[in-house]
Amino acid sequence: MQITSRQFRSLAADVDDLHNESMKTFAEETADIHTDAYRASRRNFIAGSAGIVGAVALGSALVLPRGLSRRAFAAGLDDQTIAGYAQGVELAAVAAYTAAAGVLSKDTLPVAQLFLSHHQQHADAFGAVAGDKATTEPNAKLIAALTPTLKGIKDEAGALEFAFVLEGQAAYTYAAALTLLQDPAYAAATATILPIEAQHQTVLGIALGKSVTDVFPTGAFESAALGDGTDPLAGLDPAVFG
Repeated sequence: MQITSRQFRSLAADVDDLHNESMKTFAEETADIHTDAYRASRRNFIAGSAGIVGAVALGSALVLPRGLSRRAFAAGLDDQTIAGYAQGVELAAVAAYTAAAGVLSKDTLPVAQLFLSHHQQHADAFGAVAGDKATTEPNAKLIAALTPTLKGIKDEAGALEFAFVLEGQAAYTYAAALTLLQDPAYAAATATILPIEAQHQTVLGIALGKSVTDVFPTGAFESAALGDGTDPLAGLDPAVFG
């Protein structure tokens, strides 16, 4: 690593504080999802949009899509389907961190375990609002796509690089989701999780000694493009992994 283990853990602890606050915000934002009155009205759109702005101010900023997959639009995804898809992606991240843990040092492993726990909590949060679209299994297609890379990881640097790319793709996925979600409560809740994924990537990038351009490859805004998993600067397209 390019920083000390103590610095690495300190940066991760800062992300953990943000994560804990974000989970509180997620619960507050999604409370309205379960009320018929909220579902029947769109007059709360402005309030929901304000929630997005406030949450994203804690981490990454967002921009409307430049290269968003047309297939994702064509798929006609509803909010619960998107939440269930996000849950499967988060569970795949949990599985990936678990698989890569064997090559990590005793100093680095606690950070990986912390980030893994964040992904598990994100999965649980998305599952709680996914209704009958909720899942208990990692996204199988994503796991299949990640497995060859995971099997090729031989050392800690390789594991951190793998996690760096995956965290970025998760952030891009949620940036794209914000352009697809219809209910402001779903959008605001998703916006509280996106910055955590981006912060994970930032911490991993610092540990790997990456430049500012490497850590923020799309500039000040998160990309909302989707792809088939081969592009580290694109999210995970539900038309491919759904």
